[in-house]
Amino acid sequence: MNEVLPNPDLLPEETTSLELGMDLRFLENRLRLDATWYRTNTTDQIFRVAAPPGTLGRDRVVNGGDIQNTGIELVMGATIIDNSDFSWDLDVNFATNQSEVIALAGTDSFTLSQFTDFIREYRLEVGGEFGDVYTRGYVRDDNGNVLVGDDGLPVTTSGLEVKTANFTPDWLGGIRNSFKYKDFTLSALIDIRQGGDVISFTEAVLAGNGLTNYTANGRDGLVFDGVDANGNPNTISTTSEALWTKLGGRNTAVGEAFVRDASNIRLRELVIGYTVPQRFLDKTFLTSASVSFVGRNLFFLKNNAEILDPEAVASTGNSSEGRESFAPPTTRTFGLSFNFGF
Repeated sequence: MNEVLPNPDLLPEETTSLELGMDLRFLENRLRLDATWYRTNTTDQIFRVAAPPGTLGRDRVVNGGDIQNTGIELVMGATIIDNSDFSWDLDVNFATNQSEVIALAGTDSFTLSQFTDFIREYRLEVGGEFGDVYTRGYVRDDNGNVLVGDDGLPVTTSGLEVKTANFTPDWLGGIRNSFKYKDFTLSALIDIRQGGDVISFTEAVLAGNGLTNYTANGRDGLVFDGVDANGNPNTISTTSEALWTKLGGRNTAVGEAFVRDASNIRLRELVIGYTVPQRFLDKTFLTSASVSFVGRNLFFLKNNAEILDPEAVASTGNSSEGRESFAPPTTRTFGLSFNFGF
């Protein structure tokens, strides 16, 4: 069986964009502002979706409809101190993007089949956002309360039917401080991500096996916070083992229970440098020399996901965004940089 059916009528993607921007400088370039607003519409996107039953293939490639992205990008800079011995530059950036599925070719919704696995799938729906993630979830009443069955366990959907996450951040930002004192330099970059979600498949498997610390709570009995079919508060006791065996595991994990907020603030980069004064190079073959210590991804100042790094994905493709799956711990890196001019 062919994995992907060919499509002789496939059209190339087209993107139209409108962009407005300005570049402002004040006080002899000591205050700086770059601002951009954009809107792009991409039509005839190429998506891989499930093939109809009975065809000789698992998936087929189709053209999509119209996905619109609107956003703002700002870069602000200031030279706060500038004299012969000491200088301080501050740069701040901010970016936000809002996507909307305006139209889909011949349908109001379809699932991107190559982005479907045990715990989640990506689904495009007219009026929704690109990056909407659907998982198994809790069944709720009209007031949003989780329904609990006669066994004291939450009632969950049988399929990936509940929209529980979107990996797209509300906004991204960064703050860089750059200092220079005589021949020494110091630069620190702080990265900020606000919003967006990530689903941890690793956590689902570990919880299903009782290996996360919170599964120890309620091993002798617990009452899940929900309501019965009549809307009354649940009073039926169950155990932590029964609860997490149902919610976790590998094949039918309830993804809604393992959604983590991807908001975080981290020290992305720290650079300490020294430039050799020219007087020490006058009698050498070098015209310049400097050495820098560089540290990257050093630590979190805040991490709402707590137990994982939201950037710990298996690859850089779209299918990896919003999902963590057995990713190794992210690492700090340290290095020395030598620069010589001849």
